[in-house]
Amino acid sequence: MKRKGFLHCFRLTCFLLALLCFSVRGSQGEALTVGSQLPQFTLPAPESEQARTYLGLKTMEPFALSAVNAKVVLIEFLGATCTHCLANAPVVNRLYKVIEQDPSLAKDVKIIGIALGGDKAQTNAFKKTTKTPFPIFTDEKLAIAASVDILETPTMVLVSRSGKTLASHSGEIKDFDGFLKTLREVTKKQ
Repeated sequence: MKRKGFLHCFRLTCFLLALLCFSVRGSQGEALTVGSQLPQFTLPAPESEQARTYLGLKTMEPFALSAVNAKVVLIEFLGATCTHCLANAPVVNRLYKVIEQDPSLAKDVKIIGIALGGDKAQTNAFKKTTKTPFPIFTDEKLAIAASVDILETPTMVLVSRSGKTLASHSGEIKDFDGFLKTLREVTKKQ
């Protein structure tokens, strides 16, 4: 019993240290400036045929953003246990529905979530609790987090297929209409 407790405390300490390092690194904020190149990373294979079809991927294998069949990809960096991410979920779900109901946006924009830290069970619980309709990938070992500077979660980043940062928003989306307007304008230019 003591060994399990020690291992749990050790894992928690390592996770908190990783988050601290990530937060210090994230304060630079350079990777998310408009026009900058998002560092390349590979996402795990989609968990369902529905996710693969939505993203327009040819196979059920790990993939890069450039493989997504859309002009732009809206990435929500989130924490599966983040209260602001939970509060933001209905807004992002609404955004997904608006995009899917607009034929031009539906073919040009895809949304994905990347859950930073935590594990697949926490990501699945977040997805189930919030009824998130788009794919969320787990960055359990913070490999993606280590390559991207994030000031806070949730953070929305709109990128071109080549990974160029087109727009970003940190924190909860308070102005849905303004966010959607920006999304439309930036997408139209691509």
